[in-house]
Amino acid sequence: MRRLPWILILATLSVVLTIIVSRDPERATQLSEMYRSVTLTGETREMVIMLLALGIGAFVVYLTVTRR
Repeated sequence: MRRLPWILILATLSVVLTIIVSRDPERATQLSEMYRSVTLTGETREMVIMLLALGIGAFVVYLTVTRR
């Protein structure tokens, strides 16, 4: 079975649920607070970006080396 339809269905469901939850003022406040507490700032953000760059670079090297 193809994966693309399932991915689109799950993404659409996620968007619809987010819209429904954000209509309720109390839930919207909780969701906003959750987003603020999860946000990476300062040095932590720089470390995450550096690790992502290293990971992507290592993946590109891996694909280059293992390509036949």
